[in-house]
Amino acid sequence: MSKRTLTLAVAAIVLALAAAPFVIAAERSHHRGHFGADGESMMMFGHLDHIKSALDLSDAQADQIRAIHSALREQNKPYRESLRGGFGAVAQALLANPNDLSAAQALMDKQDQAERVMKMNTLAAAAKAVNVLTPSQREKVSQFISERQTRRQQRDAQ
Repeated sequence: MSKRTLTLAVAAIVLALAAAPFVIAAERSHHRGHFGADGESMMMFGHLDHIKSALDLSDAQADQIRAIHSALREQNKPYRESLRGGFGAVAQALLANPNDLSAAQALMDKQDQAERVMKMNTLAAAAKAVNVLTPSQREKVSQFISERQTRRQQRDAQ
């Protein structure tokens, strides 16, 4: 094997190892569903302008939901920053010592914990937002969710 081939093979292996945490992060991000990394979608309240007209929200209700969303973003901000930098730290740990999987796993566990806290914050914010709605508006949201689930199941069955 030539020196050039060996160098290229080693470079490819290092790149693959460095990219692994980012591939895992992308896959996790794909499976987050409505929670999102930063709670931005707030489940069914992600597109407030559309929902405001569909549910006939008052300006006061829309303002309350916006305030809940802003508070959630601020609450989750340090966790978002942690998640953004954390996967790079995993890659650096593997590059520094490819045999120390426990250190990389500890960093991944820390990422999982931050993600869980963000999801719990998002869940609490969604509950607050639902409390802003009237019973008839909640019924409409329930119908929207049911219709969306039906469409998703039909799409997945195809």
